[in-house]
Amino acid sequence: MPGMEFNNVVSLTGLGDYLDSMIRGFYGASRLLLLPAITGINKVNCELLNSFCCSDGLLTVNYRVIGRVSIVRAVLGSIVRNEVPCMIDVRRMPPLSRFVEGGFASIKGNSLIINYWGDYMKILESSEEASIILELLSALRRCGAYTVNSLSRCMGVDEDDVLRALIILRMLYPALIEVVLPNGSTMNSKLGEFGIGKLLSVDELFNALVVNDSGNAVVVPSPLLKVLSHISPRTRPRSRIREQSKLVVNGDIVVVRSGSSKYSIPSILNFVNFDNAVVADIGCGFGVKGTYGLRRGASFVILIDVDEHVLQLRRSGWAVDRVVADARRLPLRDSSIDVVILWNVINFIRDKEVAINEVKRVSRREVAFSVYNAINAHWSYDYEAFMIDALRLGRPIIIRRVSNTQFQAIMRVNHDKD
Repeated sequence: MPGMEFNNVVSLTGLGDYLDSMIRGFYGASRLLLLPAITGINKVNCELLNSFCCSDGLLTVNYRVIGRVSIVRAVLGSIVRNEVPCMIDVRRMPPLSRFVEGGFASIKGNSLIINYWGDYMKILESSEEASIILELLSALRRCGAYTVNSLSRCMGVDEDDVLRALIILRMLYPALIEVVLPNGSTMNSKLGEFGIGKLLSVDELFNALVVNDSGNAVVVPSPLLKVLSHISPRTRPRSRIREQSKLVVNGDIVVVRSGSSKYSIPSILNFVNFDNAVVADIGCGFGVKGTYGLRRGASFVILIDVDEHVLQLRRSGWAVDRVVADARRLPLRDSSIDVVILWNVINFIRDKEVAINEVKRVSRREVAFSVYNAINAHWSYDYEAFMIDALRLGRPIIIRRVSNTQFQAIMRVNHDKD
């Protein structure tokens, strides 16, 4: 390993410091050495690493020469071909030798085996970088998908340290998380701007990824985090996704609504500031989410839907009005609504950009935004696409990934001019 002395150091603290230098330099061996702690498995191999580091279309970085890394494809292979290296062999991946020679790990066949789990964890605890990465993974499970700012509060760690740990985690295991920057670009797209094979210093890498207002960068965890139960055990089971029901008029499907939507209040709405708010529930359906605002301190609610039949199921009343209107042409003044609820609607609007611009035009404080992927929707979302549209509305207060087909956010409206 260039730039590092090789001697038979068996001090746990010394190995922790050595691991720090490997992680900071994005050495390929650090991926293998952290993997047992991340997975809870004392025997790891390249096949297991492939699940966490690699996926078609993703880019990452790897150590290339002293003080410099190169942009590589997130596929296992050869660094010469600009791929992620994985060779469980002390001759071909020399940094492993310190851990093997010290007796803390051994190599059998194509696997790296941790011999003494307690000592191994003490090494990680003495490594500053390993410790914050493991704490970050635990916080992502405890807190859900958050902004850097929210993760900082959850972990009790400075925003700069959280962002730095996120960058390292994303580069070591790009299939585990993605980070959406405040301008809507992802770390993957930023690496793409450099180009595969590009050599750059570690400082250049961090400078490119640490942007203004980085506290509002959003972490997008992959489903892999759900299986890492040893890091932060699940405290309660996920709710089952309920079967959708269809409202049919003259043989045509005109709306698709959850069978439980008459009564369900998403818990994320408890994070909305409804105090003395004028609320507009756009595409309201039965209007339950909009009128929930009255129970949380709202002063007035406007229920808006293109489906007059559904609106008729709920009468107007004290502090509640009903309006038949299209989300693309809202009969509301600019910045006249404190809280807009746009819940599982945008997927079904062909001109979604027009609708999003209308929502931003009438909003002055917060937007509760949710999408879900239905068979008859015009648009299908993954998490990154959801965040791109959400960030057009403002800055995230809280983000929630309900499933691979449904994403929710509370956004603070930003009327800054481009």
